[in-house]
Amino acid sequence: MFDIGGPEFVFLVILALLVFGPQRLPALGRQLGGFMAQMRNALTEFKKTLDREVAAEDMKTAAEDMKQAVRSVQDLRRDAGSVARDILLGTDHPSPTKQSESLDARSPQDAADDSGEASTSGDASVDGDREHPEKRS
Repeated sequence: MFDIGGPEFVFLVILALLVFGPQRLPALGRQLGGFMAQMRNALTEFKKTLDREVAAEDMKTAAEDMKQAVRSVQDLRRDAGSVARDILLGTDHPSPTKQSESLDARSPQDAADDSGEASTSGDASVDGDREHPEKRS
């Protein structure tokens, strides 16, 4: 802390002996030692209190994160229930199968335009048959 070496310490002891005298020096040393012990204990208690407060704050943050996650799950559950109820009641919602059927019903030229490639295979009649099933022979 103070970075006192051997010679400096010896100098301080001789100086204290000259200033306070040999009778008062042991009592002064005990008082100084007791003061240092109290300071050390106070510092340790402060560190423990600080660690407890930080841990409590971390727990509060984790609890808030959990509450937010629970709210998100509840919202998803409510949305899923709403969609399921709408499906059971027959309200018209675009379903993934209807969307894929609409993609399959496109002409090969539209699909080629979307992908950036031209259709050169003879699959035009197959895709065309999907659009008009009555043309199949």
